[in-house]
Amino acid sequence: MTDSTARTPHRLAPVALILAILVPIAGAVLGHITLRQIAQTGEPGRGLALAATIIGWLGTVAWFAFWGIFLAMIGAMAV
Repeated sequence: MTDSTARTPHRLAPVALILAILVPIAGAVLGHITLRQIAQTGEPGRGLALAATIIGWLGTVAWFAFWGIFLAMIGAMAV
């Protein structure tokens, strides 16, 4: 039996989490937007939005680190 008082999370929270995995910078930005909206409306879903923000920023940092190291290695091989 389901609880009829169960509240669904903010509609953008799961979208932000999926984007954080696929396109980290977009997920991080949407996570921030969703967190701000949740703070204003009091809707549930803060955990999903926070996870999207953290995963998105970590993914973005990892992406830049990877390409920085990769390009530095390519440059070192060219010399």
